[in-house]
Amino acid sequence: MEIIVSATVLCLAVTGSLTALVSLNRNAAATRLLTNARAVVQRNVDTALTVPYASGTNSTIPPILAITSASGATYSDDNAAPAVNIDLAGAQGTPLVTGTLTRTVTAVSNSLNATILQITFAINYTYRSRNYSYQVTTMRAPDE
Repeated sequence: MEIIVSATVLCLAVTGSLTALVSLNRNAAATRLLTNARAVVQRNVDTALTVPYASGTNSTIPPILAITSASGATYSDDNAAPAVNIDLAGAQGTPLVTGTLTRTVTAVSNSLNATILQITFAINYTYRSRNYSYQVTTMRAPDE
């Protein structure tokens, strides 16, 4: 009888431990994807802040700083498909999780009539039937 009770307690402890480890692994995977999504957004914010930008009648506005509608526009930093790779698998880089990157650029009104842009990059993706999103907003003025 004692052996059966001991075996039952051992099985319950192993089951509880495995359940906890699976839960921790799910959370770790979701966190890794969030880190990758943040890297995609930050890479585009860095590009928007460092691309040469001069205001004036003869200057061209870089495409990343072009004014969009208030709802934004789908954006791809590699000029490929509108889907952005968040996680890749294997040596061939097969996409496991993709997301939609949205760029919103609006002019900020101010009392000095200065050219100031508000730039927002937002990424939305789905992992394990849950929706995730991350966004960063920054401001940009001409390089003058």
